[in-house]
Amino acid sequence: MSCFNYIYDAGEHRDRTYQIGVRADLTLNNVESFAVVLFYERGNGERIEVAKIDNAEHEEGKIHFDRYYREEGTTRKDFDINVETVFEAEDHLGDNWRRYARLYEENHGRK
Repeated sequence: MSCFNYIYDAGEHRDRTYQIGVRADLTLNNVESFAVVLFYERGNGERIEVAKIDNAEHEEGKIHFDRYYREEGTTRKDFDINVETVFEAEDHLGDNWRRYARLYEENHGRK
């Protein structure tokens, strides 16, 4: 996971702190590429991504939602998302982080 411009706690779910990290290149005022990531950190410092919205180009499109919280074997990339900016992506994950955390734990257990 690349360096973030800033990170903050989204909240706690079942004694685990979930965080949101925001990265924008070139800057937050002049965004060419971005990623907003919902994750938690294991005791060993490893960051586990739960959900990510970014604008890395793919064959299917550009801005997309990586839904890592879904079950193994399901489609995880969603290109049909109503997000156009880094700040809209941050708001989306911030508003829905608890649901994604719960689904991650239901589908992948407490790793």
